[in-house]
Amino acid sequence: MAIARVRPTLAASVVTVGVLALAACGSSSSPSSSSSSPVLLGLIGPLTGARADVGQGMVTGAKVALDVINADGGVLGGKVTLDVQDDAADPGDAVPAAQKEIQSDGVVGIVGPTSLTDSVVLPLAVKANIPNLMWGGGAAFDAIPNSQFFRMSPSDTEQADAMTVYAHSKGYTKVALAIGNQSADQSLVPGIVASAAKLGITITNQVTIAVGSTSFRSEIQQLFSQQPQAILAQFDIPSAGVLFGELKQEGLLGTPWIASNLWFASEFLSSVSNPIAAGPIYIANSGTENQGYPGFLTNLTKYTGATQPSNGETYMYDAVNVWALGAQEAGTTSSPGIEQGILKVANGPGTQCFDYTTCLGLLKAGKQINYEGSASSVDFDQHHNVYGPFDILHYNTDGTSTSVDVLTPQQIQQALAAG
Repeated sequence: MAIARVRPTLAASVVTVGVLALAACGSSSSPSSSSSSPVLLGLIGPLTGARADVGQGMVTGAKVALDVINADGGVLGGKVTLDVQDDAADPGDAVPAAQKEIQSDGVVGIVGPTSLTDSVVLPLAVKANIPNLMWGGGAAFDAIPNSQFFRMSPSDTEQADAMTVYAHSKGYTKVALAIGNQSADQSLVPGIVASAAKLGITITNQVTIAVGSTSFRSEIQQLFSQQPQAILAQFDIPSAGVLFGELKQEGLLGTPWIASNLWFASEFLSSVSNPIAAGPIYIANSGTENQGYPGFLTNLTKYTGATQPSNGETYMYDAVNVWALGAQEAGTTSSPGIEQGILKVANGPGTQCFDYTTCLGLLKAGKQINYEGSASSVDFDQHHNVYGPFDILHYNTDGTSTSVDVLTPQQIQQALAAG
């Protein structure tokens, strides 16, 4: 039975991370919090530039979590303050941002950034011996070899597989690709190409959607030149507004689109309009049926008045919660205790709990817990990654969404193996 609801999004992204393995061992210690001492938690994200909406969502999600945490007494008796720095989605800006937080401000951990810049932030966090709870899909982060790294979202590899497996489940054998020119978008292509080959799907052509273009007439002509049965896509939301406006003018809105979760955001609705968004556009969004989501949405509305999340909010909400609970479990914000505490409260075994207050109460009662987040189950594998499942979401004309299908990690793996 389809369930109408609103769910979070993820801006998938990728960068090269060859330097990360070199930073596997930290050399200095982080400050620990003691009773009544203030605690400074860093957040790095794109507050300016093309992905500024993502950064603002990250800050909102983290602050919503901290409002609850501080109302419940803070972490280890100390109020937590968020130290926010802008990386403009640029590694060159991310380095001084991380250096300020670590060297000048003395943060005990960093939530964010996205995988566009975490290749330069993570080595600095590891050197300082503090945890880094990243948000982003970059496949280059699939097997990071150090204990301080935690990824709060599924990999682009799994995102690409989910999109392609859904296309296969609908019987599509010919698809076109519409992919943005940013590295965050291009990172999906290898996974889509590989899974399409396994499933016997022909990619008729691949068209690049350049950020900032004012028209996509030629790209549309290329996309439809070989009559694909569906189009698999990820590109920036402003470009989607332009492109779908031109598709409407040319009477080409009938072909199905299967998109990454980048388009599951209120900004997409306002960019393309509700009637167009409610057409045959299907979004593979991680985080199906997460029992922590209703509590997140209640807190979001309480503290901000919003009734629908934006990009990044749920992942940073989960990151702050699992960090704070990990510190409470470990009795410290310092390594290696904090990392061990995060794993213990995230993976269990213990009583499942879905909001910070309930989880904290169980810890104070001497109970073991298994925190279930708003964007995922927050169960980390050996490389500290989380996985699906994926909702296949479809917009309604009123701006809400309906889950039309669910793909578990097992179903994705089985489909690719059978193909």
